[in-house]
Amino acid sequence: MDEIDKKIIELLQENSRISITEISKIINLSRPSVSERMTRLTEKGILQKFTTHVPPNKIGYGVSFFMEITDVKIPWEKMVEILKSNDYVTEIHCVTGNANYIVKASMPNVDMMNDFLSQLMKYSQVVTSIILNSPLIHRPIKPL
Repeated sequence: MDEIDKKIIELLQENSRISITEISKIINLSRPSVSERMTRLTEKGILQKFTTHVPPNKIGYGVSFFMEITDVKIPWEKMVEILKSNDYVTEIHCVTGNANYIVKASMPNVDMMNDFLSQLMKYSQVVTSIILNSPLIHRPIKPL
C-alpha cells in the first residue's frame, strides 16, 4: 500500500459517498486509476464496506448499551449465534481481560433491553452499561 492508497482510504473514511471523480481531482490521479486502486483495496479486504453512520436515537432506538459477557456456560459458537440472531445487536467483540465478549446493542426501550438481558443471563453473566452520550463515535483510522 503506497501513499496514494492511504489517501484514498482516508478520503473514503471521511465520506463514503465521495465520487471517484472527486477522489481523482483531490489526489491528482485519473478516474480509471482510482477505480483500479479501489478495486484492489477491496479485493485485499482493506475496504470492506461503503456505509454511513445513523445515530440510533434518531430512528427510534431509545436505549443503546454495552454488555460485558463473562462466565459463558455454552459453547462460544452458540453464544455468538444467539447474539448475532438478535437484530438489535450491532457489534460483537471477543476480548481479553475479565470479559469474554463486549457487545453493543440499541433497542427501542429499556423493557426490551431487560428481556434480552434475561435471555443472555441463562447462559452467562452480563454487566450492562447504558450509553448516556458519545463524545466520539467513530474516528477514521489512518493507515500506517
